[in-house]
Amino acid sequence: MGRSTVGKSYLPIVQNADNFPYDRDPLETYYQLILAGDPQPHGYLRPETVAKMPWTASFAVSHEHPRTVTVLDASQGSASAAAFTAAFQELVNICIAQDTFRLIAKRHSEPFSILSYPTITSTTTATATAATNGNNNATSPGGLGTGGPIAVVTMERFMAPLFGILLQGAHMVAYVRSRATEDDCGVISGLWIPRRAKHLFSSPNMLDATVAGGIAARTTALETIIKEAGEEASLPPELVRTRVRSTGLLTYVSSTDAIHGWPGESGLLCPGIVYTYEMELPEDVVPKPHDGEVGSYSLMSVGDVQAALLNNEFKPDAAVVVVDFLIRHGVITAENERSFIQINEHIHRRLPFRVSGV
Repeated sequence: MGRSTVGKSYLPIVQNADNFPYDRDPLETYYQLILAGDPQPHGYLRPETVAKMPWTASFAVSHEHPRTVTVLDASQGSASAAAFTAAFQELVNICIAQDTFRLIAKRHSEPFSILSYPTITSTTTATATAATNGNNNATSPGGLGTGGPIAVVTMERFMAPLFGILLQGAHMVAYVRSRATEDDCGVISGLWIPRRAKHLFSSPNMLDATVAGGIAARTTALETIIKEAGEEASLPPELVRTRVRSTGLLTYVSSTDAIHGWPGESGLLCPGIVYTYEMELPEDVVPKPHDGEVGSYSLMSVGDVQAALLNNEFKPDAAVVVVDFLIRHGVITAENERSFIQINEHIHRRLPFRVSGV
């Protein structure tokens, strides 16, 4: 079904996204982001970022190893999540007003959740006991019961890489099959691949997954796919809900040092989770650009997609998604890819932070 790639490997392609060295301790270079009351790190900041950031009284910076930036809890535990969110928002507002970082580009962006929060902590014995006994009203950080509304700490998307927090996105690959008869399962004859618009901040004019987007706070991966499918590809919500299929998730840790043409600050740590989806489209359904983020859509053969991947024509995270698609559909196998195990390790990397079950 695919094109012969003898002598070539997809390993460098996935390493473009998962490019943070496995043997490197982040604490050697980065400051840990700490939320008061929780000793676990929620992000990693470059020393250059720490030096340049216009810190407010809501933050405490320690230059003693292990170096930390701690977000203080102005609520004293009564509404921690809201206090942390307000501290980040005040900082974003200052950075936009002062044009402090190229990455933010003097613009606000949608709020993203800090996925490592909330968690059940041992701040009180009662909390632990209640949780053990199955009490749905056990309190979580922020003073909210786990059986009620969840306390979420958010940060604007453009600011997030500066703090090195874990981000999540959702990608979908749409494809068509060729069938000899109506009952024939057929073979994949083409993937709908977009070319990103030339004006975009990151990876302009590169190839991408059919539909992709960051998952905003209090939004699910499926909701993101349905929304982005309409905005980017003009695909109706009813069609997507009926045909889309969840296929898992991918994880990686990247550094902006290795992103070709990256216009923002260098050396930022960007751990990521990508929820993957796929959707078979009828031959008469054609994705069309809608919101200006996509320049054009092309129905590319599997062989042409392989060639484009190996030629580094895809946005790095989208390349990982497409490689995963080709693995699941038997195009890339242990028999034709000498680095098959290493590729799967890179696209399912252990993340540097815990992930909340929220």
